[in-house]
Amino acid sequence: MDRMIQQLINRFLGRLMNRAINTGITYVANRGQDPAQMTEAERRQAAAGKDLAKKARKMSRASRKLF
Repeated sequence: MDRMIQQLINRFLGRLMNRAINTGITYVANRGQDPAQMTEAERRQAAAGKDLAKKARKMSRASRKLF
């Protein structure tokens, strides 16, 4: 029973961390600006930053599987 509770807590904390990291990446990519107030060039740059972060997370997962 104790092990099941620990697994649930770990799963919850993992999801919470993932959400916090994704929110932080979005904030940094947008440079703290509201997307509605951004110019088209700024939106494209923010999207490129998010895409780069997505690729970095993907590579991180792949490297963890290798090592």
